[in-house]
Amino acid sequence: MNLFFFGTLMDTDVRTIVCGCYLPVRPAILRGWRRPHVAGRHYPMLVARPGGRVDGVVAENVDAESLRRLQIYEGWEYELHPFRLETMQGPLAAHVFVCPPGIAHAEPEWRLDHWRLRHKRVFLPELRRQMTRALTDDGLRSRAAGQKLWPGA
Repeated sequence: MNLFFFGTLMDTDVRTIVCGCYLPVRPAILRGWRRPHVAGRHYPMLVARPGGRVDGVVAENVDAESLRRLQIYEGWEYELHPFRLETMQGPLAAHVFVCPPGIAHAEPEWRLDHWRLRHKRVFLPELRRQMTRALTDDGLRSRAAGQKLWPGA
């Protein structure tokens, strides 16, 4: 499965902790969308916008274990949906974690460089702890684990 990342998973350190291994990516573009913050959070969501553009990265042929870990990380706030991306090599089908209806967004547009400067240093140690906990605690193995993992993220 190909996966498009548009938020914190564009960061190599975050992606490696979440997947438990290095997951190579390349640049990709998702047209017709924009990337505001999830309301009250430090991470983004996608909102449809005609003429919009979201620059991100795509990981190709993601293995089952990495996908399982990514679903734990994304939790209840995101669902996988198929999309068509633009890449330097041409169009590519990929799945994207999209918020279901009812998740509110907030301005301004989310930016990876701002997140890295303001939140990454504090986020990474907590991410390591929470992913370890989620992967060792049977009660946190479901996709709903995200609600328990990141109640105040």
